[in-house]
Amino acid sequence: MIRNHFNSEGIGELHNLQVLNFTSKVEWFIHMDQAIPYHLGKNQSFLAGKPPPEQPKVKQYADGIYFYWYTFPLMNYYHCINDGLGPLYNYLKLRAQYPNIKLMLNPLARTLDKHPPFVTELLELLDIDYRYSDENTQYSHVFFSDTLCNDPVTGKRCPPDNRIYSLIQKLVTVSRQRYPDVPAHDKVYLSRRAHANPLRNRKDVIGEDNTVKRGLVNEDSIVDILKALGYTEVFGENYNLGEKISMFSNMTKYISTAGAGVTNILWRINRDLSVGGIHTPGFPFPSGDHNRHIVAQSPYMNKTSIDLYKGEVVFEDPQPTKGYNHPWRITNLDAFRKWAETI
Repeated sequence: MIRNHFNSEGIGELHNLQVLNFTSKVEWFIHMDQAIPYHLGKNQSFLAGKPPPEQPKVKQYADGIYFYWYTFPLMNYYHCINDGLGPLYNYLKLRAQYPNIKLMLNPLARTLDKHPPFVTELLELLDIDYRYSDENTQYSHVFFSDTLCNDPVTGKRCPPDNRIYSLIQKLVTVSRQRYPDVPAHDKVYLSRRAHANPLRNRKDVIGEDNTVKRGLVNEDSIVDILKALGYTEVFGENYNLGEKISMFSNMTKYISTAGAGVTNILWRINRDLSVGGIHTPGFPFPSGDHNRHIVAQSPYMNKTSIDLYKGEVVFEDPQPTKGYNHPWRITNLDAFRKWAETI
């Protein structure tokens, strides 16, 4: 099991290692002709009966020191931050000790044709150069990391480590310095209205995309209500990561539905923010009672107040297929307006 290789800091290392191209669910290492799944979540048990992949032929050897960035969560904006920052913290720590260490990113993204732009934009904000791993190369010395937000034994979610919040704060500082001229809005509504967004290549930039599948069918009316209350409709996918962080770091009120937009709460770390959170059917918005969630940890998010919409939300189809990625609606617009006035 990959966790057996981690030290107390959540850092592992192996010599003479192959890193295979990402498959649909699993990243694999080959070490001493043994296939090792690099999977850090709670569902490691599904790997037990999974046959190991065929070992690609080694065509070249690479000397030097490398760090492999866990790729599984990177296709989703929220998980790229929540699960991706811990390994980057450990990379930066190792870089202080090994100045020539090279970060490797798997050339294949999970379930997508390519990595979303925010993956490499995150590396750029942290001044991290990268290269793609090559499955036909055997690397002489490779470090890798835990997420710092999963239990080191079971893989279950646990409160994010303080080291993750230190990188969040760094990202805010750097983004505000590099992107000082992005629009600043005091009251923001994060929109899912794909039909109203002038951006035509949404799928190329958004990563995992449930915008339409989990669309809010009466969102036009919701936007009208919120605009009348002084909110600005923002399409997060229209900005690069640094612009997004800089822009959301200036807001003091934020209304969003459950989903990856929850991430933007983090960019107000240690600063006052009133949040209106809207559950979608079967998918709750996190709040203070989510004691493991990244937006609810003390002391970093103590100045964030999250008020959940308690009105009814329903699927448009009263008997949808399994799961929560289905169109839905807010049933009582007057009740919604009265709630929004309190945020």
